Amino acid sequence: MPTAQVVLVCRVSAHGTWAATGAVEQWRRRAGMSHTTSVLGVVAVAASPRRPPRIATERLQLLGGWVPKVWRVGWVDALLAVDDPRDVGVPPDVEALRTAIWQTTTREG
Repeated sequence: MPTAQVVLVCRVSAHGTWAATGAVEQWRRRAGMSHTTSVLGVVAVAASPRRPPRIATERLQLLGGWVPKVWRVGWVDALLAVDDPRDVGVPPDVEALRTAIWQTTTREG
C-alpha cells in the first residue's frame, strides 16, 4: 500500500498553531491514523501583517522538531483588495513553497 503524503496548513495564530500541534502529535502517536501516512511538513500562513504572537512562534519551533519541514507564507496585503487572487499574481514565497513541496513529494514518492 502506498504512503499517503500529507502537508498540514495552519494560520500563525495561537489557535492555528495549537490545532497543528495537536494534529502532528496524533500523527506521531499514530492515534487514529494509518501507519501509511507521512507528514511532509507544516505550512504556516501569516494571520496578519504584524509579528506573530510569541506562543505561535514557540509552537512552530516545536513543530519544526517533530516534522521534516515548516514552511512559512507571509501576509499578502494586496489579496484583501481583489475579487480574483489571480489578478495579484503568485507571491514569491508561495511560488517557493510550491516548488519545495513538489521537490519533496518527488523525492519521497
